[in-house]
Amino acid sequence: MRARHRLVTAVAAGACVALVAACGSSNTGSSKGSSSSAPIYILASAGTGVPGTLGQNAATADNAVKAAVSVINAAGGIMGHKVVATYVDDEGDPTTAVSLLEQQISSGHKPLAYFDSGPSNLSAAVLPILAQNHILSFNTAPTANSSDPSTFPLNFDLSPSAPNYAVAFCPYAKAHGWTKVGVLYTDDAYGDVLGPDIQTQCKADGSTVTGIEKYEPTSLDMTPEIQAIESGHPQVVMLVGYGAEVGYVLDGFHKLGWNVPILGDVAVADTNIVTTKPPAGLLGTAEEKNLKFEAFQSTVAQSNEPANLTTMINALKAQGPIPGSLITAYNYDGVQMLAAAATKAKTVTDVSAIAKAVLKLTAGEAKTAIFPQYFYSATLHAPTEPSSVFTFVTPSTLTNGQFTGSS
Repeated sequence: MRARHRLVTAVAAGACVALVAACGSSNTGSSKGSSSSAPIYILASAGTGVPGTLGQNAATADNAVKAAVSVINAAGGIMGHKVVATYVDDEGDPTTAVSLLEQQISSGHKPLAYFDSGPSNLSAAVLPILAQNHILSFNTAPTANSSDPSTFPLNFDLSPSAPNYAVAFCPYAKAHGWTKVGVLYTDDAYGDVLGPDIQTQCKADGSTVTGIEKYEPTSLDMTPEIQAIESGHPQVVMLVGYGAEVGYVLDGFHKLGWNVPILGDVAVADTNIVTTKPPAGLLGTAEEKNLKFEAFQSTVAQSNEPANLTTMINALKAQGPIPGSLITAYNYDGVQMLAAAATKAKTVTDVSAIAKAVLKLTAGEAKTAIFPQYFYSATLHAPTEPSSVFTFVTPSTLTNGQFTGSS
């Protein structure tokens, strides 16, 4: 989701389900303007069986592919070609994901594109195989080099980079009169990038960083790190964390009686403990009364939703209740960009031409919903979104995958 390196760490096994029809086995030719109506294969790999946050996020990512396929096929497919999505449960395990991908490649129905739900170590395992087999990929769980087109020219990360997430924090804080900030982040692959990036972005924005501390995500007591931040007397604390650790951090602030505003990152938003009422969660309790977390504008309910967002939500609801936040529904946009780029390149088989077309998509060409437009470049295959797509909201329950809290 967000590009959370530990977003999905364990998910249960399930069945492989096929949707719609079939497609040609080769994806490397140049069938421009072909009269053939053979369907196009894509592969969606996600772990969906574990209850709770991890399984909810994987199920939302999987359903996002189903929703996009249904919308595109209802409109006639891609240049008259129906899209068939094969769904496999990778258990959130890299070895399983690699095995399932190789099976699909050798099945005679090689996919044109691949969509995942993370985690990042799974992405790292499959990306080389996708590159070797000339398969496009739209990746929800970035790795250290997944956005580098010199390494993976056919991959496009759907989640913004850590610096992109970081850019929204201090402008929001300054708008509320907070110019002295502390940064508290989890000591893991993602936090070790985002925490320092928030510090860098806040300094560049003219704010004063009064302290920066990292905590061990497996710790049950974060009060020493919180006290270290408190000693700098910040007006607001930026928090990076995910899962159970967020509860322990918020409990630490509460125990210390420190009533400082807290701005969490999008992984905090994806932690169901902050959007679930007691006894399972902290929603509405004193522990999170000072918390707001980062979200996308599209993931916050509004009175007038953009048309593409409304279409996506309706298509997701057609799959059943939306299990998690729309923050994890990037794959809908990935399928829409695939359709728009193939149409722009006038081919459903030449993956290099389609990849180049992704870079040239202009506003409105891809009917994306999470972001109105994905800004890639020839040197960076991670979207660089304007700060206007981000917001911060109070914790709330989810309605149709959207937060209903106030900004």
